[in-house]
Amino acid sequence: MKKIIHLTVFLALVSAIAGGALAYANQLTAPIIQENNERAEKQVLLEMYPKAKVDDFEIMDVTVDNPTVNKIYSYENNYIFNMSVSGYKDGTTFLVAIDKDNGQITAFKAISNGDTKGIGSKVTESAFAESLIGKESNGELDTISGATVTSTPVIEGIHEASDIVAEID
Repeated sequence: MKKIIHLTVFLALVSAIAGGALAYANQLTAPIIQENNERAEKQVLLEMYPKAKVDDFEIMDVTVDNPTVNKIYSYENNYIFNMSVSGYKDGTTFLVAIDKDNGQITAFKAISNGDTKGIGSKVTESAFAESLIGKESNGELDTISGATVTSTPVIEGIHEASDIVAEID
């Protein structure tokens, strides 16, 4: 009995130390990870708009009741939404730009996709982005055949962004 209590206390102590070490490491790396994510996002914004400068993208101070919207930027005559949607496995994080006046999609770029390579990851390809650009953000948008579990949430996210554009203006 004494041995069981000793082992239980030892295991609890080791678990507490390991948990504390992990929490400390997370606390140290969280700002670095956030900074790297912001840098990657700004790089994607510059890929979408090569003539722009990083400071041209203004983060909107708008509160939206939508868990898929991470941020909203304003650039020229566009609202650019950073969105994260679920998918088959890990989901997709993407940027979609919607014209403030006519509601058309002016740019689309997937930042990350954790779904099946070669199928769900097709949302990151330029062919998918090209199929969206110039279309009405609240209209019918095509999903990817064979990857509907991944592309449908992206399309639904774009429709949600379109609704938010209507609310903002």
